[in-house]
Amino acid sequence: MNGGTFEEGVEKILAGIYFRFKSAARKRAQVGERGTAALPFVLNWGKPKSFIAINEDKDTVKYLGAEIDDPELLLVKEAKKEAKTVLVYRLNEGTKATVEVGTGVTATAKYGGTLGNKLQISIAENVLDPLKKDITVFLGLRRVVRQTIENISDLKPNDYVELEGTGELTPTAGKFLTGGANGDVTNEDFLDFMDAAEVEFFDTIGLPVDDDEELKAVFASFVKRLRDETGVKVGGVMANYAADFEGITNVTNSVTIAVPGAVKGQFVERKLTTAEAVAWATGASAGASSLKSLTFAPYEGAIDVSERMDTYAKEDAIRNGEFIFSYDPRDKEVTVEMDINSFTSFTDEKDKQFSDNKIMRVLDGINNDVTRELKHAIKTRNKANRSIGADPDGAQYVRTLITVYMNELQKEGAIKNFDSTTDIDVRVTEEGNGFYIGIHAQPVYAAVKYYVETTISQESAIAA
Repeated sequence: MNGGTFEEGVEKILAGIYFRFKSAARKRAQVGERGTAALPFVLNWGKPKSFIAINEDKDTVKYLGAEIDDPELLLVKEAKKEAKTVLVYRLNEGTKATVEVGTGVTATAKYGGTLGNKLQISIAENVLDPLKKDITVFLGLRRVVRQTIENISDLKPNDYVELEGTGELTPTAGKFLTGGANGDVTNEDFLDFMDAAEVEFFDTIGLPVDDDEELKAVFASFVKRLRDETGVKVGGVMANYAADFEGITNVTNSVTIAVPGAVKGQFVERKLTTAEAVAWATGASAGASSLKSLTFAPYEGAIDVSERMDTYAKEDAIRNGEFIFSYDPRDKEVTVEMDINSFTSFTDEKDKQFSDNKIMRVLDGINNDVTRELKHAIKTRNKANRSIGADPDGAQYVRTLITVYMNELQKEGAIKNFDSTTDIDVRVTEEGNGFYIGIHAQPVYAAVKYYVETTISQESAIAA
């Protein structure tokens, strides 16, 4: 039997079995995707003191008890307009609605909040087995629970009600639960939100608060600590807070939006506060890639701004590091004036580029993506029972990994003029147990200023 190797496309003369070995193509270092926003809300339903991922509009029905167009979920909807995922943190626990459904038996809403007062429970004898009861729960006109049980303990866990007690259920055509309340929130609840956020993954985090300077200062410090001490380059969005920090976007005005009215197909105006506008800005910032600037980005559903500014007022706002919305009376459109953050104290070491949110998304992406790629490389080598050596070979391995990533970034248009021979420096540290890594990057600005000069000809361009 003949054998050996072969070249692709070159047919052998003799019959036989031929092998060819080749390396599988290396997986490219990936440019990380963005799109996750984290925000705290006061809600009338949902699991309290935890994050709930809203990936699609329909998720709000399952986790928050209502369609996303429900007025109670207004800010969730605003955040979701531009974000892929909104991590909803319910600040309030509230009071659970209840109703007596038998002697010593109580039906209790699964969560606290006023939505529990819209739950109606009916109990009827099962037509096939008189020893059993049919339990049906409605939320408005929508049936959300239907089970047949013999004992109270037989009720399977569901998203809406629980039965407690040891007595007998009393048949009823329908009883509404009552007493549900949203409750109040304190600064402690917001601190719990920040604690919970520290172990979550997100791109941008917002604080829709405008009347508590102490809380805003704590939140700004929290974002700064995440960025500077833990190395997680996230962005923060706040209302009327001049943080003078590239990690905080300062929203200083708001918009009027059109929201569904009581009659289907009709819309009514709703003026958002500056704090409420933080929800959209947070979602939009999270949803913007390193290739996109929010400058001129339209605010979907907005029909006006809270205060129309002239050119001089806009210029002052931009110089002060304010993220503002503008209204174009010709196009009748509300857009972001400039996608900037609150950083204004420019120096030679940190110049004006650091105030541009698109530039920061590129730089933050390099930090987060290179960190992810290095972690993946370390895990992969460890699985092969071999660590990355703190030696020239290891340095070359790291250099190659970063070069592949930076080339991908340049290919996408996020950076320019990258040269791997001069723009990456990988050296073994003096301690000999790690690397010093230096990366030189030149992010690409978004074209937001167009200077058009028109020359008027003295002669007609049209022949007589």
